Parts: sequence; structure tokens; C-alpha cells
Amino acid sequence: MNFKKVEKILKKNGWVHIRTSGSHFQFKKVGIDFVATLPNHGAKDLSIGVLKSLEKGTGLSIKN
Repeated sequence: MNFKKVEKILKKNGWVHIRTSGSHFQFKKVGIDFVATLPNHGAKDLSIGVLKSLEKGTGLSIKN
């Protein structure tokens, strides 16, 4: 699963882009302390570790 697909899932569920550092986009949701960091490396798929971290921190199910 690539950056654009995961970004779409986050935004659809109320996560807002708050800042970018290099190629890493950070998203925040009101009421949740977790800041989701999403690397943007074009069409390359995100690693399993990044996806699992996002699922754990956001509470969303991000399937491949």
C-alpha cells in the first residue's frame, strides 16, 4: 500500500495534515495524542512496520 492510499484513509477518518519534514508527512486527530508520521516515497509501498505502527497508533485497520 502506498502513500496516497494511506493518506486518503487517514483524511477520510478525520486525521489532518499538520506539518511536513522532508518527505515525511505528519497527521493529527483531535482528542488523540498520537501523531501519525507517513513517509512519502512516491509509488513505493510502505513497509509492514510503518503500516503496523499506524494501525496501532490510529486505531484504524489499514489493509494491504
